[in-house]
Amino acid sequence: MLAKLPGWVVDDATSVRREVEEWRDLTAAERWRLAHLCSRDAVWAAKASGNPKRVLDHVEPLPESTILALARLRKESGWGGAGR
Repeated sequence: MLAKLPGWVVDDATSVRREVEEWRDLTAAERWRLAHLCSRDAVWAAKASGNPKRVLDHVEPLPESTILALARLRKESGWGGAGR
């Protein structure tokens, strides 16, 4: 076990900030352009997979923790009630 961590090791918050730094000051239009390019790449990869229907039809199930959190947030906000 190391007695001291290497100098390049940083806390999670610093690590995430460094990772997204180049995108932080982009405009909404610039972010949308990048999202569009990423989605085109994903569709290309799905088509190139040899079974695009299976890839595009796949729905990743939500974890139970997320389902419970969504239910709690909906209840707290009143969203989904009889009046909506």
